[in-house]
Amino acid sequence: MKHSKLLLNTALAGALVAGLAAPTQAQKYNLTLSGASPGGLWSRIGGGIDAAIAKAYPGSTVSYQTSSGGLANVPLVSRGKVPMGLATDGELNAIVKGYEGRKAVSNVRVLFRVYTPASRFQQSFLAVTKSFADKHSIKTFKDIVIKKLPIRIAINRRGNFDANVGEAAMTMLGASRANIKSWGGQVVHAASKEIVSLVSDRRLDVVNFGISYNHPRVREIAKNSSPVLLSYGPSVAAKVAKEFGGEVCNVKPGEYKWSPNGAVSVCMGAVIVANANMDAKLAYNITKAMVEQIETFKNKSHRLIKKTATTAVLAQASNAPHHPGSLKYFKEKGLK
Repeated sequence: MKHSKLLLNTALAGALVAGLAAPTQAQKYNLTLSGASPGGLWSRIGGGIDAAIAKAYPGSTVSYQTSSGGLANVPLVSRGKVPMGLATDGELNAIVKGYEGRKAVSNVRVLFRVYTPASRFQQSFLAVTKSFADKHSIKTFKDIVIKKLPIRIAINRRGNFDANVGEAAMTMLGASRANIKSWGGQVVHAASKEIVSLVSDRRLDVVNFGISYNHPRVREIAKNSSPVLLSYGPSVAAKVAKEFGGEVCNVKPGEYKWSPNGAVSVCMGAVIVANANMDAKLAYNITKAMVEQIETFKNKSHRLIKKTATTAVLAQASNAPHHPGSLKYFKEKGLK
């Protein structure tokens, strides 16, 4: 807490001194953004944010701090441990409402959005291997449930928010953990890399995990097992999206070259959050930098961000209110 306050106070003090001593002198900020594992989409987004703020305020830095993800980042921001954190819409929704017996958190605010659910950077992927589908004449997930097949199914690791989404969807589809076990099947929790290996080794029949559309690991699964794409269906997808704060999204028939099937699933976007007590001027200036330097953000971020980021996307709402400082800037620019 002392560390984060020092970061914020140092930034604000520097801004005040600069404003009093030399009005034309650029402000400098030294901030920390809590993200996820190094080398992934979020770390590249962190690099883009750092570049945008440094371009707007020369000499500024945004240090990227690794963590286990949004479920860790939002509480860190709430407790004042870091000034900013990345979170998916679903993770933010879970924490502000309270989940798994935890107390609801009310002191976090959205600064800006980095990608929308429609971008499909985080989409539920449900598929069955071709060998299992052919053996049991499976065309839809309902076939698995009706026949009570002993599926070996993988979902995300425990503690990963996508695991909660995946398991809820399975239960709504009629394949709860208890049901699968009673059919002689097995539920496996694994990271996406491990899921690919398990499919390759023919130790899985069905996969249901969160990953970006057409991710290299999806392509690897397609190469190794010629899977049949399955769908949550509109009703289940809508219920899951509502429960977890996401949106219904689609894969069009034939969009995956390896599968003629389309699919209805659930997608999550992601936002940058700050403590409600963050100085309004700081929140305003961070948001201003992102909007005015959006091309820098796009060019220095992940290639997927380059295709989807716009000033309108930055201003889109999420599952917590915007910070007043951010909201003020968005309104001034006609984005809200």
